[in-house]
Amino acid sequence: MTLQSLVKIITYGQFSRPFLNYIVDYLKNESTKGLSKGGLYYLFLEQKLIILNRLKDVKEVEVIYKELRDNFGNIPQYVRGLVVESLRNIRELYYDSNESMEKIRYWSEAYENNPVNKGFILMADAREKKNEEKYVEATQLNIQAFKTLKDVPHPSGVVQALNNISWWLKDVDKNTALNFTLPLGFYLGYYFDDDNFNVFNSLDTIFQVQKESNDPMMYETAFIFSKCLSKVDKERYNTLKRKCGESINHLKYFVFNLDNNYYLNTKVLRNFLKQEIEKEQVSIKELNISKRALDNFLSGITKQIKPNTLRNIIDNLEFEINSSLAIPIIKELKKKDIDKKFEENFYKFMELEVEKQLTKFFTSYLVHYYKQEVKLERVIKDIESGSLIKGRCDYYTRELINSTFEKPPNIDVDSLLTTNQEQKTYTNKDITFKEHPFYLARKELVKKFMKDLNKIHLQEFIEKYLKADSKQKDIIERYIMNYGRYYEIKNIPKELRPKVPKEINVFVKKYTLKRRPSAISFYVFEGKEREELFETLKVFK
Repeated sequence: MTLQSLVKIITYGQFSRPFLNYIVDYLKNESTKGLSKGGLYYLFLEQKLIILNRLKDVKEVEVIYKELRDNFGNIPQYVRGLVVESLRNIRELYYDSNESMEKIRYWSEAYENNPVNKGFILMADAREKKNEEKYVEATQLNIQAFKTLKDVPHPSGVVQALNNISWWLKDVDKNTALNFTLPLGFYLGYYFDDDNFNVFNSLDTIFQVQKESNDPMMYETAFIFSKCLSKVDKERYNTLKRKCGESINHLKYFVFNLDNNYYLNTKVLRNFLKQEIEKEQVSIKELNISKRALDNFLSGITKQIKPNTLRNIIDNLEFEINSSLAIPIIKELKKKDIDKKFEENFYKFMELEVEKQLTKFFTSYLVHYYKQEVKLERVIKDIESGSLIKGRCDYYTRELINSTFEKPPNIDVDSLLTTNQEQKTYTNKDITFKEHPFYLARKELVKKFMKDLNKIHLQEFIEKYLKADSKQKDIIERYIMNYGRYYEIKNIPKELRPKVPKEINVFVKKYTLKRRPSAISFYVFEGKEREELFETLKVFK
């Protein structure tokens, strides 16, 4: 393996992880003192610059910045691209706060025309325009960066460009900011595992932008955000709280389950209903509730209200949706939307062959956080025996069946600049809860695995998944996701293309999986987790 090959792989950013795992320990433990001033030395400095910047060590950042800048002419061509990307971004980050960070000059067109370098240079230029409050130009530059980095692909860069657009425009152009949360949510789910920093940073942006626009998808974003947060340890949580504190503090007001339990009679709920009933002068007869029962509820004497009763009341009212509405109201509107879609989708689902029912439902199950509430074993048995009954499907199962008919979005970032320029105001009469792009993206990943999976062993695979413990399920889910992520990646130097390790060869052959994504997905795992992957895949042999 050559250093040139290694540098080429690093340009994939997040996607370089499985190809670089074998040198991680070296980079962690070595210092630059023993290295001659060649390609590896400057590569090490560039990585150190990134780490120090994350640690906010401004003085050390400036020292390394100056060394790289002043010695740029001595850096080998195949490393320059990475170095200039970091130098430009550091320079823009310190544009206002540190005038001594002089702007580096372009040394040659060679590295500027490299797609990754070009993408990050475009983003650095976009930041300059944003600092000058030229938001239209900044948006156009970020769009160019997105397109350039998507072709590589460079996941962090793709998401950063989209996040920049939504975050920078959230206070100056709410509609365009909201439009760009669609591709942001999609590529976030497509490229990253739940614990990646990009996930929390971007979910923070998406949630705040959607909340400001009263977009119904804010509730699902909050749910996804809360589920991802639940997987981090206390130290990581505290770090995220400092970075995304405003959103994290608000999540509890937007997250709800889909059970059918009674609702507490809160002051917010009864005051809202009282106000709307009086405003519209709705008759008791239309509300399908006795006057005494309604009076007792609105006066606070009755401490709870049935879901059906609440739905009957709000069905006879008309009001705008906003982020301050009581959660029971949103929950009933969500359940009503699920019911409406399920009326059609259940029969479409039952017309499919059993194999397709299993494949589609299991795919939907793997990508949704609702899976923790679904009785998968019972649903699978009902599908296999042809005894799945509409009335026995709870709201979680209904939502997953509805999801099987949701199509991936057709993302055209240029059109997002002109789509829905007037802010949409939703009411309880026209609200619909669309599938979150985060889930739609992950479905595309799982579909690639399920397409290759030998259908002779489909039921066996699902049965073994059911018998696995929670840790094993998490590992196999991540393996499947990464199989999809690396499915179409190209231009990997021959010497860096992983081969299927003998420990998982039986698994790969049995389920007729493609060898390249199988091997790459394996090498995403590191250390103890790789050992746990070994043990998990043994369960599926």
